[in-house]
Amino acid sequence: MASLKIPYESLDPLTIGAADDESKIYREELELEVPDENLLAAIYPEEPAPVANATDAARDALANPVAGPAFRELVDRSKSVAIVIDNQFRPTPASKLLPAVFDVLEEAGVTDACVITGNGKVFPLSESDIEQKVGRANLDRMEQNGIPLFQNEPRNEEAYTYLGVTSRGTPVWVHSEVTKRDVIIAIGQAQANHWGYGGGGKLIMPGVSSDETIESNHCNFVPSPQTHYGALAGPMRSDIDEIATMAGLDYTLNVLLDTRGRVLDIVGGSHPQSHRRAIESFNQIYAYENPVAEKGQADIVVCGVFAPTDHLFFHTGWGCMSSDFVLADGGTIIYCSPSPGVHTEVGDFPGLALMDLMKPYMPPTPENYQRVLRDIHHRKIQMWAGCIWVPIYEVMTRKHLTLVTLEENLELAADIGIDATTSLEDAFAAAMERHGPKAKVIVLPYARYQLPRNAIRLDAEPLRFPQEAHA
Repeated sequence: MASLKIPYESLDPLTIGAADDESKIYREELELEVPDENLLAAIYPEEPAPVANATDAARDALANPVAGPAFRELVDRSKSVAIVIDNQFRPTPASKLLPAVFDVLEEAGVTDACVITGNGKVFPLSESDIEQKVGRANLDRMEQNGIPLFQNEPRNEEAYTYLGVTSRGTPVWVHSEVTKRDVIIAIGQAQANHWGYGGGGKLIMPGVSSDETIESNHCNFVPSPQTHYGALAGPMRSDIDEIATMAGLDYTLNVLLDTRGRVLDIVGGSHPQSHRRAIESFNQIYAYENPVAEKGQADIVVCGVFAPTDHLFFHTGWGCMSSDFVLADGGTIIYCSPSPGVHTEVGDFPGLALMDLMKPYMPPTPENYQRVLRDIHHRKIQMWAGCIWVPIYEVMTRKHLTLVTLEENLELAADIGIDATTSLEDAFAAAMERHGPKAKVIVLPYARYQLPRNAIRLDAEPLRFPQEAHA
């Protein structure tokens, strides 16, 4: 009998990204016993040691790019710089990285610079969010040097500059505080996700793009079966990188974080080469050899979540799409996410906030999924929100999702039509009864990070799924 530990936690990304207090990065876990004869694989990544000092690692990445000139060389040729950082729902420790960037600007005598938060369509950071994300010392330094802070405001048409249309048909408007400056540097987390990969050009789109650009990209490419974990060559991620190129993105600092939110590495250099190098490093740690090739697809996949996340299933649930690669159609995903909800200055959000957008299309059937696609076409669905629940819903049309979560989420789950429980043991027992005593089980404790190697597509040739698997 295998005794397995499943991460079960949700911490504020701002706490993870800004705090040096290790006591705040705790490990809450669930335990599950799986018979040896049922267990195909339990895949725990072997993570390297974190860097000793994130600010020093950023300095090194700025001075020693993996592609293109050093950041100082770019700045020496310019008069102005835009620094794009990610938002409050990403644990990138911007407060520890910005000092290295500001040092270069001061040494080069740059007098026209700005910092802008790449919110996409997420609500703005509050004052307390900004203080945690940017850091009090950095804010004081910005004020002293006349460096303003902007936030993306996607519905303010006057804030954007039109750059043209991508080769895939996306009209491009990017925030004018970014496009008007000579050098653009983006700082964000590189990781696998269900759009392909995060980081790099994603700080530009959706980070500092207009509502029209975000919605066009998302509506066209989120439902594509070529938009998936590991698909750098997929249409959505390729469109994102093209938009970033059109915007003039020069340099990216791509941060690799471990499952405690600590910095493993920072890869700097020209766009898009440095981002690609960063995700290649990410894949060396978190991509795994797919056991399905030898042993057949699993009947049950048990997924956990981990600290660098937030309080909503809307974000923790990305691993549903990653687990899809190893689970047979008709199988069961047991997804362990406490999702305690979050309090913000714009309102309180329960743990299943935004997932209730699925409710009009429940139960998840192929016929109802056609209604989803039609409503995307008619723009009845805002794909900023749909970009997450729609892929989860599509998986649910083929596979059974059981959510292990906190008791306060059960009522909303039932109202939406999501199978939910507070007990991992009960969820596993029900799945074993559903699939029989010979059910094959895979455990992905960090499903939101993990992906099988055979899903990775970094070059132009897309991954082609069997029609029955991803129709």
